[in-house]
Amino acid sequence: MRIGVVSVMQETNTFCAVRATMEEFVPHVRRGEEILATYAGTKSGIGGFLDAARAEGLMVVPTYSARATSSGLTDTRTFDSLTAELVEALQAALPVDGVLLALHGAFAAEGVPDADGEIARRVRDVVGPHVPIAVEVDLHANVSRALVDCVDVLVGYDTYPHLDIYERGSEAATLLARRLRGEIRPVLGWAAPPLLLVPQAQFTSQPPMADLLAEAHRLEREPGMLAVTVSGGFCYADVPHAGFSVTAIADADLSRAEAAARHIAALAWGRREDFAVHNLSVEAAVARTVAAPKGPVILVDVGDNIGGGGPGDGTVLLRELLKAGAKGAVVNITDPQAVRAAIAAGVGAEVAVTVGGKVDGRHGPPLPVAGRIRAITDGRYVNKGRFMTGVPVYMGRSVVMEVDGNEMLLTERKTAPFDLEQLRSVGIEPTDRQIIVVKAAIAWRAAYEPIAADIVEVDTPGVTSTDLRAFGFVHLRRPMYPLDAGVSYEVP
Repeated sequence: MRIGVVSVMQETNTFCAVRATMEEFVPHVRRGEEILATYAGTKSGIGGFLDAARAEGLMVVPTYSARATSSGLTDTRTFDSLTAELVEALQAALPVDGVLLALHGAFAAEGVPDADGEIARRVRDVVGPHVPIAVEVDLHANVSRALVDCVDVLVGYDTYPHLDIYERGSEAATLLARRLRGEIRPVLGWAAPPLLLVPQAQFTSQPPMADLLAEAHRLEREPGMLAVTVSGGFCYADVPHAGFSVTAIADADLSRAEAAARHIAALAWGRREDFAVHNLSVEAAVARTVAAPKGPVILVDVGDNIGGGGPGDGTVLLRELLKAGAKGAVVNITDPQAVRAAIAAGVGAEVAVTVGGKVDGRHGPPLPVAGRIRAITDGRYVNKGRFMTGVPVYMGRSVVMEVDGNEMLLTERKTAPFDLEQLRSVGIEPTDRQIIVVKAAIAWRAAYEPIAADIVEVDTPGVTSTDLRAFGFVHLRRPMYPLDAGVSYEVP
């Protein structure tokens, strides 16, 4: 049987001032056999698709894949171009007996708030009503009713940090194979309580998310149940369908699937107050960090979470660290202008540049610094840790600058701190540093938690702040907890 493999992935922070253009996707566009060359043998979702499909005796037909780092809305021209090429590639692959579709689940474009649902609809239009579609989504997916109605199987990550992307891709492919052989007839139940969670609240190694997932896994072990996906949602998307949801799959028993989804949704609603997050102020966090007897101390810049749409150019922690006389700190700043100036000066040069704070002013003002350029690289590395193992990463041209006994990694392209190779690729050994600033929420833990002497999560400002009342939601369904008082949820 011929199985089309398709993917378009982006997590959209609608409060981010930077639109996602084709330039953001181009480095990660793969067509046809390029998909196999890039993802075969990797611990990615597509890698899971490929291995499981082949193990099930299915013929993989790679068509089109594209992804981009989380940012603002994708502009109309880019979305139209991505989907047009996707449709064309899938049409060229026909006939197919099934489709494996990798989505993020929180993708939005100008005029298309549910871009994932729209992509699934277009795939459905190409293959017709009887060809099964299995989709894998991120744990932060804002799963819509429209998406659920378009697909036959929906499987989401169970971990945050996302360490089971490969396994969930394999699971989706295995369920598709069983559906094609007539062994199962999957039906989907879905529930979405009015619950908006910040990423930190979705850490799956701690309650309440750990408890919800344990219950989901218990349900999965019951006869007739195929999968239960707990989606924490992505709160920084001002779209009607944003928020927590549960998708349950049963074998030919819709009432059972719906009951399972409602059960987990009700448990989550009952624990809603337990999802509260409390971080230290910038001043208190830096004071604790500088006083630490040994490192590395991981200083978490939550408000400029690159993986959640932050611009990566926040200067609040860098400024406070320099003010406090910190030594041995590593801070990553995305700033193409500063990179160009540093490259023009050359390795070994003493330069004065103004770094960060150039995108939107929400993450601290530009900061003048002076120091020595120690290294210039092409910004390329391959993930070697537990997250997306084997997948290549491109930071753009990158510069290491020494400033008052600390190191700045200046990059042209924002790059989330998901792997220690990010620092090692530019000559910085993270285990030898006293302080490492990570612009993230939870995903950094896969790489940095094993080497951390201490972890300090900081209440920094920005487009990924944990204060949801600071965001001007317009399109989000209301009322919504915790934004509104007296919100109730009657389990359907």
